Amino acid sequence: MFKRIIILVALSSILLTLVVVKNQTASPVHKTNTEIEDSSWYKTVEYEITKIEGDQYYGINKDGKQIIFSAETISSGEKIQVNDKVLCYFEKDNLGKGIVKVEKK
Repeated sequence: MFKRIIILVALSSILLTLVVVKNQTASPVHKTNTEIEDSSWYKTVEYEITKIEGDQYYGINKDGKQIIFSAETISSGEKIQVNDKVLCYFEKDNLGKGIVKVEKK
């Protein structure tokens, strides 16, 4: 019986030590939501707005590729005008899905 109490005390102290050590270790630094969106989940492409018709925006990037998007995808509250530069966000793993969001640069 005495051996069981000693083993129980020893195991309890080990468990307590592990809990204390786990709570005192530094947690990893977390990136902000914006950094995660910008770096790991999305690919960004810069476009210059060439034409606006109603709620449709037309743009072209420096490689000559054109894009059309609607006002619904604009995430910032800023008004976008012709010749403004915008960043278009696409999912990194699913570029065919289309634009996720647009921000004025």
